[in-house]
Parts: sequence; structure tokens; C-alpha cells
Amino acid sequence: MNQTVRRILIGLLVLSYVLLIAWAFQDVRVFTRVQIAHFLGWHSGAMPEETEEAIALRYFKPVSKIVPESENIPEYPAYPVFEFHGHLFPSYKKDLFEEMTKNHISMFVDLALLTTTLEKYDALRAGHQSPRLVIFPGLNYDRLDESGDPFQKMADDLEAIAKAHKIKGLKLWKDLGLYRKFDGKLIPIDDPRLKPVWDVCAKYHIVVAMHTADPPAFFDPTNAENERFQELARRPEWSFYGADFPSFKDLMQQRNNLFKRRRDITFVALHFGESANDLGAARKLLSENPNVYLDTAQRIDELGRHPRAARKFFLDFQDRILYGTDGPPDRTKDEIYWRFFETADEYFNYYPSHKPRKGLWRIDGLELPPAVLKKIYYQNALKLLNIPEAEFFRYMQKEK
Repeated sequence: MNQTVRRILIGLLVLSYVLLIAWAFQDVRVFTRVQIAHFLGWHSGAMPEETEEAIALRYFKPVSKIVPESENIPEYPAYPVFEFHGHLFPSYKKDLFEEMTKNHISMFVDLALLTTTLEKYDALRAGHQSPRLVIFPGLNYDRLDESGDPFQKMADDLEAIAKAHKIKGLKLWKDLGLYRKFDGKLIPIDDPRLKPVWDVCAKYHIVVAMHTADPPAFFDPTNAENERFQELARRPEWSFYGADFPSFKDLMQQRNNLFKRRRDITFVALHFGESANDLGAARKLLSENPNVYLDTAQRIDELGRHPRAARKFFLDFQDRILYGTDGPPDRTKDEIYWRFFETADEYFNYYPSHKPRKGLWRIDGLELPPAVLKKIYYQNALKLLNIPEAEFFRYMQKEK
């Protein structure tokens, strides 16, 4: 082989390596494809630089091209509802009972986490005297900064409210077990020192509505593999990844230990027990703990992603699931819940237009049978809180 041919071959080899390296870059591939397509007459001529691939997630709002054959957005729920997971935020200035009636909400549980003493309870009740509002107070963690036994003092505060008002429930938030501390150490959910609190709940038949942990994705790194990346990027304080926090698995175990230890108390594992994404875990939870219910608040976004499995779960455990949406009455939000439970609609948004999305997906409806809808919407809550059905319907009749 002469010198000239050898040089040509070496040059071609080097060029092939350069082209191979260049081809690894997507911009080069896109540019080349467009140029070839334009040369062959397959393309109108738009250049790659005119198409921006990298779009901030907050600006990425794709409009679906799915054209449904029918859409069934209920004007009202099929039956009046008992909102088991409500909140009256200080910023809420509307007339609660008027808004409840507009949305066919006969009764409403206010999970009043910051209502921790008898005085605070009296003040809240004074502003909302109708029995249509059921108030679940919270624990008085201010006692943790005092001398003596703070756990007994918290129990005493709860008992004072129970004696004065015959309360039906207690609200516990995710801070218990996750970051609530005493003497510099985390208080586990199954901490034996909380026994006085549980004893009060058992004595007065107080239902414990417990929010434990958060969606499992909140305990994973906020990176390209996290399907809730956009949500966590917007709210980084919701990330509990790392050694500073207990793991999701540990929190679930602590909670379940408590459920098993205190069979004399009825618990509601709020937000579908943080297992709306894992119905096998939800099934195990309810099967092993007859004293536990679930609510649906802020988890139809997960349930609607596997609607056939979710529908079967609702049919199997129709007596153990409570209707909840997490917040004050909100027509646009409530309509999505009604649509999810009542219709077979497919591929619709799980969030109202004035709320941010959690992830890039949509949901399908469950189309639950009427008998199951009644249980989810109100019958299970009435049975759990020992409220006569006649009273529940009387409130709606009075408002008409």
C-alpha cells in the first residue's frame, strides 16, 4: 500500500471518529436530519435553531388532542356528601355553610390542627355554631417546651375539650414521626410516652385522623427520575430525602405499630394511607387492621392512574373508605372528585385550573355503583361518627 492511500485511509478513519463523536450530540443529529429532509423536499425548511427543545416545566402545558366521545361532568354529586377532610384556613372569607349547600355538602369535618386548647376550640366554635361543622382539634405541642410531663399535659388538654364538647375526632399531622422533636430527639409515632393521649381517645371514643408521611416520591431524590420533580422543585420544603429524616418505610411501620397496639381506637389513615399508588399495601393495611379507615383527600391523582385496580379496591373495601378533598368547599375541585367517583370518563385532569399539577399525567373515572357511592359519600362517615342519617339529610332540607 503506497503512502498516499495510507494517508487517505487514516484520514477517513479520523473523520469517521469525529463524525461519530459529533453524532452523539442531539443538536447535531437534529440539524443533519432537517438538512437532509429539506434537501429531499420532505420538510418545509424550519431550522433546528427555530425549535426550542428545552422548556421550563412551569411553561410546559401540553393540550391533549384526545377527543372524548362523551364527557360527563356532574353538576352536583349523585348524593349529598360528608366532607371528612376539610380545612378552614384563616384566608377563607366565604360563608362556609352557604358554600357547603351550593356544593351539596351536608356536613364538613374541619381538621383544625392548630385548635389545641379548650379556649381555641371555643373561639372556633363560636364563629361556626351549626352542628353541620364537626371540629377535630389537634394536639397541644406547646407543652413540649414546658417542665413536667408534656405528654400527660397534651392528654389533659385533649380531655378538657372532650369533656366540654364531646368531640368526635382528633387530627394528627405528618410532623409526628417526621420532624416533631422533644429534648432534641424525634418523637416516633409509636412512642410509648403518648399513651396518655391514646387513653383519652379510647375513653371518649375519639376517632384519630392521622396524616403520616407524604407520597413516597417525596422521600426520593429530586432528580430527573422523580415523577413529582416539578412539584418538589416548586415546593422544595416538601422533600424529605436524606439522612435528616426517617425513611418512608420506617414511618409506615411506626404508624402500623400504633394501629395494632391500640385496637381500642379507630384510626383514619388520611390521604389513602399514603398507599394510593400501592394498592397492595393499602389492601394489607385494611386487612390486618379492622380499626382503620382510609380517606380519599388529595389522592385521586394516584388512584385514577390505575382505575381498574382502584375500582376493585373500592368495591372490596367499600365500608372502609371516606370522602375527603382536603380544603374548604371549592366547586371546581369538588366537580373533579364527583366525576372521578361517578363516571367512566377517561384521561381528564385531576386538578382544577387554579391549582398546580403534581405530575405529567391524567386520570380515568371509577364509575362506582350507586350503593358504593352512598357509602363513600356519606354513610361510612355517619356510621363512624355515630351521626343519624336523618340528621344528615335534615341539614340539606333546611337550607333549601
